[in-house]
Amino acid sequence: MIKVSHVSKSFSHGKNAVNDLSFEVQPGETLVLLGTSGCGKTTTLRMINRLLVPDQGEIFIQGKSVNNETPETLRRNIGYVLQNTGLFPHYTVLENISVVPQLLQWDKARIRSRALALMEKLRLSPFSYAHVYPQQLSGGQQQRVGLARALAADPPILLMDEPFGALDPLTRISVRKEFKLLDELNSKTIILVTHDVEEAFELGSRICIMNEGRIQQMGTAAELLFKPANDFVRHFLDKQRLELELKSLRLRDIWPYLDGAGSMNGILLSADTNCWDTLENLTQDKASSTFRGEEKHLDGNTLMNAITAYKKTVSQHGDA
Repeated sequence: MIKVSHVSKSFSHGKNAVNDLSFEVQPGETLVLLGTSGCGKTTTLRMINRLLVPDQGEIFIQGKSVNNETPETLRRNIGYVLQNTGLFPHYTVLENISVVPQLLQWDKARIRSRALALMEKLRLSPFSYAHVYPQQLSGGQQQRVGLARALAADPPILLMDEPFGALDPLTRISVRKEFKLLDELNSKTIILVTHDVEEAFELGSRICIMNEGRIQQMGTAAELLFKPANDFVRHFLDKQRLELELKSLRLRDIWPYLDGAGSMNGILLSADTNCWDTLENLTQDKASSTFRGEEKHLDGNTLMNAITAYKKTVSQHGDA
């Protein structure tokens, strides 16, 4: 779907903001570009929809170079969500969401129907919010409007630049959960930029860790945690490592290392439950899980021993 091939970009100071960057994003995948400020992640995002032009290299969408289309035509097929939402202050919520469909010359009834449907999906009551202005909304509500506007024309690609970064921590967690459950995103190819490690691991199909304009490692959460490519990746994740590991590993991943054969009264957990949620459940009740016809009972010690054994095996054999 999206291919970035040997792309470089420098600014007036001469230092490369992006240095020989190459990666591909598959249809329906969410790729997170993760790194600290100045690592080149936002520059990369802006080159994909031609807000910036690479000095070297080329970018392809659906096999076609982005240079073969005008920026306006290209952007009509790409939704773009910003940290500060970029909403027009003199437009109502309904008018903000309707901007791109109007540019595409949809008929008025179709535009209104689509905008109202998105408001419902994003928990913005049309009766309460359709005719209010952005400054009358909370930060979380503004972000929902920004997302609705990006989705209004049903683009196949969504680019998101620190979309939840301006929200307070509690609102950010809430909006992220809503984002994950939104059926509108199931078929979208998404590139999301963030400096928030937890956010990257929660939302990404794959994660690309960047530093000084280069990719340090690209892979799944488990690959980054248990098979780090270098010391930078290892140290970058150290502060939140335990929580990330527990949230990344599912019961099915550590199943061979769980010793608790047999059933037990209490909660029956899916084998797709992550270890973090499993531990939370174990603080309240006994639990067991079934995988491939086998049932095992769970307790805190059994779970942590299995995780330790899994990590030891991965470190020796590299099969995360």
